[in-house]
Amino acid sequence: MHISEQDLKKVLLESGIVSEKQFDEAKLESSHSGADIGRVLLGKNIITEQFLSEILAEFFDVEAVNLSKMRVDRKFLDLLPESFSKSKGVVVFDLDEEKKTAKLAMEDPADLETIGIVASKLNMDVVPCLATHSGIKSVFKEFKKDIRTEFSNIIETSIKGALSSGADKDNLAKMAEFVPIVKIVDSIVEYAVVAGASDIHIERGEEEVLVRYRIDGVLKDITTLPKELHDALIARVKILSALQIDIRHTPQDGRFRFDMEEEKVDIRVSVMPTFYGEKVVMRILKGAATPLSFADLGMSADVVKKVERSLKRTFGMLLITGPTGSGKTTTLYSMLHILNTPNVSIATIEDPIEYDVQRINQTQVNAKAGITFANGLRSLMRQNPDIIMVGEIRDNETVEIALNASMTGHLVLSTLHTNDAPTAVPRLIDMGGEPFLIASTVSIVIAQRLARKICSHCISSFAPSEELKKSIESQLLIRGQKNPVVPKEVYIGKGCNLCNFTGYHGQIGIYEVMEITPKIKELINGKVSADVVRNVAREEGMVSMFEDGLLKVERGVTTVEEIMRVTAE
Repeated sequence: MHISEQDLKKVLLESGIVSEKQFDEAKLESSHSGADIGRVLLGKNIITEQFLSEILAEFFDVEAVNLSKMRVDRKFLDLLPESFSKSKGVVVFDLDEEKKTAKLAMEDPADLETIGIVASKLNMDVVPCLATHSGIKSVFKEFKKDIRTEFSNIIETSIKGALSSGADKDNLAKMAEFVPIVKIVDSIVEYAVVAGASDIHIERGEEEVLVRYRIDGVLKDITTLPKELHDALIARVKILSALQIDIRHTPQDGRFRFDMEEEKVDIRVSVMPTFYGEKVVMRILKGAATPLSFADLGMSADVVKKVERSLKRTFGMLLITGPTGSGKTTTLYSMLHILNTPNVSIATIEDPIEYDVQRINQTQVNAKAGITFANGLRSLMRQNPDIIMVGEIRDNETVEIALNASMTGHLVLSTLHTNDAPTAVPRLIDMGGEPFLIASTVSIVIAQRLARKICSHCISSFAPSEELKKSIESQLLIRGQKNPVVPKEVYIGKGCNLCNFTGYHGQIGIYEVMEITPKIKELINGKVSADVVRNVAREEGMVSMFEDGLLKVERGVTTVEEIMRVTAE
């Protein structure tokens, strides 16, 4: 960006958000990493991207636009070649044909050369506006707007080619390299990434092969394929994942990297034999994704304070609980991102390693090589790290080592599979954890779920019906509220093109945070039930996941139905 280091420092310090010490530290890290100072400050969560955009817009005396919350007309996107827009980080988002002016969103509004090129191409005056990198990137997805049609055409053409060809259908290795089969698999993965799916399911039925995507936590049917192609498709996925084609009756796990125009995506693969044939599930891992701030994850200001208080400790254990797919790993990496400073050593033992993080020593569980959570953690202890992240605590040996590690000067972060925060205590005891160690080391337990967010483009409000009021009251009574208060107004997404007429777009976390206070420590040492722990935690101010979700309902972030779906008892 065309702004001097001195000017950037001046505007940031004048804002009062960035101190001179923070700027100088970011400058030093910038010189080592090659990233610009603004990006370093963003990475440390010292400033937000939108804040940086607004103060730079003021410096350049241009309008700041939030493209992430705008619907840019396709006709504007087509005014400039896609390759040019992406390389220069610019997007035309509005124009006035009468006045012959075009508004150009730019990451660098002082790039006069690019402004001149666009003005010449459009034969119009260009009004530069400042947009964030993520905002411009979100608009680029509009270039993929017609990918559903393209996807359907490619699939249909490839199916015909595969079924009508003279290829050796008995030789799976050759069929897996056959161009139509390759195109089908590539199209399935590419469309999943563009659609924002987290998982791809390829399932063999009696008469056909069903392809489904999990989008915003919910599975959706995408397309069906002839059953004759099933074995070749599975073989193709196995080859990409370095798995054995000829083994069909044993589960296999692998991964591969899929290259798209703008990003490289890691795909984690699980193959499982079923009644009609093998099923494949591919988990899409965007390893280059920037860790979210706690606020972006959905944590309230009160929850953020509690979490940050625990992260400032030099020893102890912080636990995140919830079922598979509830966002535990994302929350862990957001914590690691905050803790990841040059003066500490961080080590992890994970299964699998979902995100590659600089300066963090990550170890993959590998049963064949003798690396489990337990013995991997034991070996990590000899490396003398300051902070340890254990992907999951799932047996008594891991519990014992993790508790002892947190007792002997290490900060340990890990996950458990429990339905709520208080249940984590008896769960640890059941796995062999000594109550006095649990009471002494665990500082906080966070239970979480993911709820779909209402689409901001088709949101509408309404007064809840009597039936809905009773449902909400019932859930609040179950959670110990004696005088439940029901929101007077709730929200829903009507459905539009942007959200594929689902009414939802994106996900948000809902949380239940239990700090291990002196009272709760006494209860743990007394080996009391989870219900007793829960009652005391609530007396001390713990908010249940349903209540946290209801607060987000009142703010128009999500719907009552979503909160019921993920938390109802």
